[in-house]
Amino acid sequence: MLSLVLDFFSTYLIEAMAVMLVCGLIFRWTAYRKSLKEDNYFSTFVSEIEKALSEKEKDSSENVQVYVEDLLMSIKDKLPTRSVRGSKKKPSTSSYNARNVVSLRDFVTGEKGLFHSIIAESGALKSKHPPNYNELTERILEKDENWTKILGFIPIAPVSRLNDTLPGIFVVFGIFGTFIGISMALPEIANIDFNNLEKSGEVLTRFVLSVTFAMKTSIAGILFSLVMTMLNTLAPVRGLRNKTFKKMSNCFENIWISLHGKKKVEEELIESIPLLLEEVRELKEYVKQSKKAS
Repeated sequence: MLSLVLDFFSTYLIEAMAVMLVCGLIFRWTAYRKSLKEDNYFSTFVSEIEKALSEKEKDSSENVQVYVEDLLMSIKDKLPTRSVRGSKKKPSTSSYNARNVVSLRDFVTGEKGLFHSIIAESGALKSKHPPNYNELTERILEKDENWTKILGFIPIAPVSRLNDTLPGIFVVFGIFGTFIGISMALPEIANIDFNNLEKSGEVLTRFVLSVTFAMKTSIAGILFSLVMTMLNTLAPVRGLRNKTFKKMSNCFENIWISLHGKKKVEEELIESIPLLLEEVRELKEYVKQSKKAS
């Protein structure tokens, strides 16, 4: 089994690395374009939410879930549908045909829709104590297939992490190919007749070819690694997705603040002073009683 693996890599290692490079380039380009569209979509979402929050007043008797639903419904017509996420040109509402309206309704109320996920998680916003916004954002976005997958079936996060490791993998394969070439070249030395080099020409040829293979794999590994490193730097999928994630996290924080308000530090201190004074009185009373008892 090991010999078959070594034979395969000794013959097709550079070709295998080239295929990996092409696949990595295609995925990186696709994932980056997808992430740009997602960032544009969520930027519009956050912007419209902030506008709606500035115009909407919270009724103390209003249910939090109803408040969130009304908030989302007020911006749904200002967002592109799933099929045109991130498009810069926003179609007018009058241009929607029946099919688009159905798609929008499915997007808003569908089990895996973004709006449905936000409404389902609105219970986390009921508490007067702020929730963990990062965990809340992660739970919501993990249910959105447009966020988690490319082409509807390729998981973007694990494949993106694998793509980030390709530069190191290419270097390892280059070193691996070097050792394979050396391991093929060394046995040929024993077959060389140094007293009759003319008859050892074929052996020397195989030796040189093995050493050449070792050098070529190292060069290919370094070159492919440089290409992927440059592409990962110019098209940082993870960094772009983290930026989008942070926008959504801040958006949910703003929604919570609109529900419960954000007190200033001075107000919190003023409210805490009576409690502190009461505790000081109780402490003084306790000290007096302790002295009397002694």
